[in-house]
Amino acid sequence: VPTLGGGAHDDEYEESDANITSDMMDGGMGGAQAAPPAMPAPSAGGLADLLGLDDEIAAPAAGGGGMGGAASLAPPGMADLFGGPPAPAPAAPSAKVVLPPDRGEGMQVRSAFVAQNGRVFQQITIENHSPAPLSGFAIQYNKNSFGLVPESPGALGQVMPPQLAPGQSHTGLMPLTATGQPQDSKGHVQMAIKNNVKVFYFQDQCDVLAFLSADGRVERGAFLEQWKSIAQEAALDVQGIGPANENVDSLCPKLEASNVFFIARRKLDGGADMLYFSVKTLNGVVMLAEIGLRPGQGMGRVVVKAQQTPYVSLLAESLKAKLLS
Repeated sequence: VPTLGGGAHDDEYEESDANITSDMMDGGMGGAQAAPPAMPAPSAGGLADLLGLDDEIAAPAAGGGGMGGAASLAPPGMADLFGGPPAPAPAAPSAKVVLPPDRGEGMQVRSAFVAQNGRVFQQITIENHSPAPLSGFAIQYNKNSFGLVPESPGALGQVMPPQLAPGQSHTGLMPLTATGQPQDSKGHVQMAIKNNVKVFYFQDQCDVLAFLSADGRVERGAFLEQWKSIAQEAALDVQGIGPANENVDSLCPKLEASNVFFIARRKLDGGADMLYFSVKTLNGVVMLAEIGLRPGQGMGRVVVKAQQTPYVSLLAESLKAKLLS
């Protein structure tokens, strides 16, 4: 497999590519506009009641929606909680152009990170818009937030044909592992693809939801203890939430399909819903989340806590995006 190190084409490295790291690191996650009035914060005592530590708490009725009463607790599966089938798998993200043909000397690359069966893959499409065949495909990743790297040095070549004729394209699902050295990149993954022409540099964004494991449901008592013990948090106010995502019956299965596991729910006196979730990344980082909703007002608040904090802002942004999708 050809290496992607320095070579004769280093002087052709585009300025926009050469600055890719500084551009990425300076971008940040962006601020969120406050949504007045702010979601009320539940008291510690209310949270203890919510999570089943009070003798008078009511469990959801069998076969019902679990939406009546002051609080609902999460049983082992969503089918039991909502009286329906398990949540469907989330729709695969749309692949986006990460290297247009004018920057790839006729080669166009589309990319999307997807999760399947507890693993992360890069769905990658290479299109040949040049007048000559393209061949010899190899890929290399830079350090990134998740420690993601191709499963093997020849991973791209194994999912691509030996040659793409002019006008041809091919899509491959390249397996990734989280065995690289993590480095904060705000979720961006820088990469380089080599073909028989030269090396091309670009980046893509990996949603932290693609990096979550299927065993991320935290036991209620452990959730409470962790929530109370963690002071730092990432919080985002959300405006423009549609009616479907204000409905707990539809929102929770949607999140469960992305391995964001429902723990408990409490309705506040003012009508707000406080929902609690847990997740675990493929490299073992547990995060806890609170989503506050004001049904009928299209507004809410996302709070994420974790003992290890590299992904809390990424998860808060992803949950906000789910509420707005």
